[in-house]
Amino acid sequence: GRIVVRNTLKSIGKVTTLLASTALLMATTAVIPAEAANKAGARCTKVNAKAKIGGDNYVCTKNPTVKNAKLTWVWIGCIDSNKLYVDANNRLKSITESAAQATKMLDTEIAALKAEAPADEAQAKTFDQKAADAKAKQANALAEAKTATDNATKAGATTSAGKTYTTAASTWTKAARSYELAAKNFERSAASLRDKINEVAKKEKQKLNVAQTVENSKTEVKSTLENRKNACQPGL
Repeated sequence: GRIVVRNTLKSIGKVTTLLASTALLMATTAVIPAEAANKAGARCTKVNAKAKIGGDNYVCTKNPTVKNAKLTWVWIGCIDSNKLYVDANNRLKSITESAAQATKMLDTEIAALKAEAPADEAQAKTFDQKAADAKAKQANALAEAKTATDNATKAGATTSAGKTYTTAASTWTKAARSYELAAKNFERSAASLRDKINEVAKKEKQKLNVAQTVENSKTEVKSTLENRKNACQPGL
């Protein structure tokens, strides 16, 4: 009878131990997910690991806005905002360097144009006068051509005098055309010189545009920096 009781107690003990172990395992298993659940800003161990937290995408990395940062779960929006900021900052550096070179070149060109402007304007005025003289000669030639034509008509086209007047009229007409072309050439030359003088204003405007491009880039950097600050708040 003792042997039977002892064996029975042993069986009961094994079952009790098994039940207790199972209960403990179930309890532990129930606790582990809650304790190991990923949290925004919490420490993590595997670089670039991905996780879904609160419906948003997170990555295991160092927060770019935290000094001496450790690996934590960082919102993907922070990573994207940081890239935009870095790109904008690099762009500003490149634009600033290019702007400095462009401004230096424009300053050199403006200085040269300003130095040459007085002589260019004086030459332009000379061409103005030559154009005016050519136009006056054109008008005179046209008048002479008309007079010769009228005289040819009076003398009769077939007469010796008429033929002479007709030839004279043709000569004066050609001269008038020549003076007309000369006047246009002088006017174009004067206009070209004044266009050169006006380049100063155009290049000054280019300088302003270059400077504005730099300011726009600075504004972009400031904006992306603020966005990164908001998106990368630890624990967001």
